[in-house]
Amino acid sequence: MTSSTSSSNSVAAVNSDRISGMQDDVLLHILSFLPTIMSAKTSILSRRWRFLWAYAPDLIFETDDDVDIVYRVMLLHRTKSINTLRMTRCFPCTDLQFDTWIAYAVMRKVRNLDLWVEGTRILPQCLLNCETLVDLRLSYCCVIPDAGTVYLPRLKNLHLIEVEYESDESLPRLLSGCTQLEEFVLKSDEELLSCYKISSPTIERLTVHFYLSDATSYECRLVINTPALGYLQICDGVDNSTPLIEAEIYLEKGSNKKYDFLYSRSIQKFIDWLGILNPKSIRLNLSSYLTQQTGESKFFAGTVSFPTLTKLELDADCFLVSQFLKNADNLEILIFNEVSEEKKSYVWVEPLQVPKCLLSHLKVIKFVNTVDKMNNFEMVKFLLKNARVLEEMDIIYSKTSDTEEKVREIVLLCKRCRVTRVEVVKL
Repeated sequence: MTSSTSSSNSVAAVNSDRISGMQDDVLLHILSFLPTIMSAKTSILSRRWRFLWAYAPDLIFETDDDVDIVYRVMLLHRTKSINTLRMTRCFPCTDLQFDTWIAYAVMRKVRNLDLWVEGTRILPQCLLNCETLVDLRLSYCCVIPDAGTVYLPRLKNLHLIEVEYESDESLPRLLSGCTQLEEFVLKSDEELLSCYKISSPTIERLTVHFYLSDATSYECRLVINTPALGYLQICDGVDNSTPLIEAEIYLEKGSNKKYDFLYSRSIQKFIDWLGILNPKSIRLNLSSYLTQQTGESKFFAGTVSFPTLTKLELDADCFLVSQFLKNADNLEILIFNEVSEEKKSYVWVEPLQVPKCLLSHLKVIKFVNTVDKMNNFEMVKFLLKNARVLEEMDIIYSKTSDTEEKVREIVLLCKRCRVTRVEVVKL
């Protein structure tokens, strides 16, 4: 009986400590999911666990952690490189402590840095030249400088949450040094720049959030130049009664036919979003998309109105022109550049009702490379016959014998409609 009981207790003891029987790399992987202070407390378990936590690849500190303990942890940490340093939930610190921790992380070749700490201070230059950094997330904690070099050759993910900027040049300068950047998330509220310029040949995913209070009276521009972009999300907390001044969008479609439908739907949602912002001016360039074999503009259902839109510049086909005319009652200026392929050009179909903007507001029309196609020629004639307050007509075209005849007919029609100024330019 005694022998049996002893054997049973021995087996139970072994089974109860299976974790200690695991290899170090497995245990370190488990410890990496724990906050570092909690991980350090495992040192009391046994001699083997005493310094095991010091080799964990990640350092994760929370608001309740004492600053002195953070220093001791960093002093005792024994790895030559850090996978992740994370300080979350508005971690309290002074400027000196912030700079010290950043320097420590850079010296340990940190790959992922996530900081949400108290106060704002200029971002240390050493961080802006960290060659090992892959993922950088800064929240409420720093000012992006507008001077000094930026060299982040491995950075792929960048999140700037409620940070400040020394000037409008701070953001472009930062992005120019991120030569491998794939994802960029920008969130800002009251600390707005006059212009957010997001330019990068490598960004594939872009998220921009603006949160403005009712008392905010900024005039803010957003310029996006990201030719590799595959995902775009733009959210705002602006009072929609305040119109967007100007929107300029160039949309480029890749050659992967698998995503044609999804891409077209995303464009429709984007244009719908513009309508909600009540823009005064829109410059929409779909030339790259529409010249693809499968590109077309019928994705735009024309369900959103543009009551404040007074100027529209389109690089598209006549279908999209028709949809905008029906939904922009106060349009005054129309600039249209035909870009669809000849074999895919849509036949102009006169709307059942004359758009309201033609009857009372449209004063200026400019056509570029438009009148040489028969369906567009019919559209031009329709506009001229129904635009009752039209004052100016500009026609820019490539010279051919057939086009010359159409242009002469349009000029005569302009005179009959008493258009004040008609200008014809041959390319």
